[in-house]
Amino acid sequence: MTFVQRLTFSFVLTAAFFTGCETTPDIQYDREPAVRLDAMRFGGVELDYATLLFDVEIDNPYPVGLSVPRLRYALISEGRTFLTATALNNVTVPPNTKKVITLADEVTYARLLRALDGEPGLTIPFKAELTLSLDTPGSEWINLHVENEGYIVLPEPPEIEVEGKMYNAVDVVFVATPQDVVDKMLQLAEVKKDDLLYDLGCGDGRIVVTAARRYGCRAEGFDIDPRRVEESLENVRKNNVGHLVKIEQKDIFTLDLSEADVITLFLLPSLNANLIPQLEKLKPGSRIVSHSFAMGEIKPDKVVTMLSREDKSEHKIYLWITPLSKELGE
Repeated sequence: MTFVQRLTFSFVLTAAFFTGCETTPDIQYDREPAVRLDAMRFGGVELDYATLLFDVEIDNPYPVGLSVPRLRYALISEGRTFLTATALNNVTVPPNTKKVITLADEVTYARLLRALDGEPGLTIPFKAELTLSLDTPGSEWINLHVENEGYIVLPEPPEIEVEGKMYNAVDVVFVATPQDVVDKMLQLAEVKKDDLLYDLGCGDGRIVVTAARRYGCRAEGFDIDPRRVEESLENVRKNNVGHLVKIEQKDIFTLDLSEADVITLFLLPSLNANLIPQLEKLKPGSRIVSHSFAMGEIKPDKVVTMLSREDKSEHKIYLWITPLSKELGE
């Protein structure tokens, strides 16, 4: 579904000038570039990402092309900012032209829905605050600030079929684990060279790649999203660990986990709890490590809290050693 909300925006023009090494003389005109946000819309929703599109009309009065390399924006609903981002685009407005260009950014759709406490099909009020950086002739940069309010409909996510079951963006969300948290997870699990590690919901493959590179162990990553599978495979190729690492598109709730020595997780608590029947079949002494989330009534053997240097946030890591103990966990 694509929704277009027509908007008429007033704008404040602010010029920020930076001295550079360019020797081209500055070009002076009576007119400055002008900008209007013609439309904002969703360009489509994949399994876990939505593409947000801004159709922006730019009036370029210069006899040379006007580059628009960067868009910064914030979206606010009912006084609460639910999305801020910087999108890098490689778009140029031709000389002496008024033209509508489309600036795009990808957002994690399931997180956006949770931030709004919304669901697909809901119409929400929003305020948009945009800053376009324009690379003008000579040594000048101009920032154009635009803001207004409107309404937008949250689109329905598509579904894909994996092993006879249907999934959509509400079911699946990928958030990467910081690399130093990955390192701590593997250290806590005491990974060894002769271990077989399964990463359930492998995302971009950083856990299985790190395990193979650092410990020389075999590792298998499973993800239901074909996009994540491709990212993981590329990560495996780039790091030359294809002889140790296997990536598959699978529904993790259909897997036989009994051969694994180490299981790594970064799933929601409800998903962790749903995995318990499969995890109970692991051989004694197997280690299960979860980033951020506990596992229902299963008592962890150890809980570690660390401050990530990468995102400057505190992270909790849970460790269980099989057989699992069904007592009230943290």
